[in-house]
Amino acid sequence: MTTTLDEFVKTLAPAQYDKATVAERHQAMEIAVAVSSLRGGTWFESGSWSHGTALKGHSDVDFMIPCSGSRPVYPSSALTTLKTSLAQSHWAIRDRRISSPTVKVEFFTAPHFEVVPAWHYNTVGEDKVFLIPGPGDQWEESAPRAHLRFVTEQNDRLGKKVKPLARLLKQWKAATGAPVSSFYLEMRTAEYAKGEDFISFHIDMRRLMGRLINHGLRDMNDPAGRVSRIRAVSSEESRRKTVRLLQEAKGHLDAAYDLDGQPGQASPYWSHMYDVFGSSFPYPTW
Repeated sequence: MTTTLDEFVKTLAPAQYDKATVAERHQAMEIAVAVSSLRGGTWFESGSWSHGTALKGHSDVDFMIPCSGSRPVYPSSALTTLKTSLAQSHWAIRDRRISSPTVKVEFFTAPHFEVVPAWHYNTVGEDKVFLIPGPGDQWEESAPRAHLRFVTEQNDRLGKKVKPLARLLKQWKAATGAPVSSFYLEMRTAEYAKGEDFISFHIDMRRLMGRLINHGLRDMNDPAGRVSRIRAVSSEESRRKTVRLLQEAKGHLDAAYDLDGQPGQASPYWSHMYDVFGSSFPYPTW
């Protein structure tokens, strides 16, 4: 199991996108938002690509847009304005749609973008705290630089294994359709890792899932100490569904671990891992 899971996690990291293409696209879009009522400033990358936890086939390039225009009462208004301002901003845009807290921008060819309007709210030490769209059409706090630093510190301390562990959890989310925040999963992974001296994907994936189940997937305190709470889901229904999916995945992992390496058990072992990670999980060779 250890070897199979270790090899699988290596396949989940996406290839680096073409930076020149991204720069050319976002610069044209940046101009369009700057002259809108949002008065967008200089964009900067945030999210899974900048954190090094992007998932192959499931992660777009994330940008945060510091805005100096009047902040609307409701985030939905800001997202609608942002979507409208991006119309005709670049010839290669194929589609734009709102998926709070972002506007998803699909191009004719990858990479695609997710862009978030943000207003400066506070500065804590060297870290800026922004208000971005949140669940329930409410504004919520975000401290992207502080969160990146926290995740990177744990990853560096533990042999560069924390970000891949988060990527495994995101692969489970993608394979099962769990309605939980990818950012929440990433921060829970880093928080879990803070209390560890060593990371083994074989051991810690199961332990991490168990901890999420025991916590009931509740909103978490910010381990970086910069924002009030980090939300897990958008509704109680989504929380219950995600906990159920976690419990099922934990059961499949337990069963797969019991079968690992046993003669004649490769097929049922793979079936259990398929139910956790999807069809891209490799068939065992033992």
